[in-house]
Amino acid sequence: MPTSSPTSAWSALRDTAGRINALLSRPAASVLLGADDLIVDAPREGAVWEAGTEQLVRWHLTGPVDPVDIHLVQRRGVSTVTRAVLATGLPAHRTTARVRVPAGLPAGEYLVLVTSQGMLDAYSRPVHIVTA
Repeated sequence: MPTSSPTSAWSALRDTAGRINALLSRPAASVLLGADDLIVDAPREGAVWEAGTEQLVRWHLTGPVDPVDIHLVQRRGVSTVTRAVLATGLPAHRTTARVRVPAGLPAGEYLVLVTSQGMLDAYSRPVHIVTA
């Protein structure tokens, strides 16, 4: 009965992990949504927004949830603090909105929160706000 050496087993495991990581790292990777799910698609990883400019927020929603609000928040430990409400009462299945970043925001790292009356919340990847 053939046996594999620990080195070849480790190499095969490393190759498999590399293939899985490559698939999961693809920007177009699909996500299986449940009956009531909300995800933020834009802004994407590494986005930089200038205070006072108009920016695009895009989300995907499954389920009968309506309407959505868009907030700009900062992390404080394990919680978040709302720094600006960018839009309220948007039809959830509209899936995109152009929002204005408030001019007076201090520079720093923020998250975009798309929320449906607290029933479903979804955060973007970190967005770096810069001042003009």
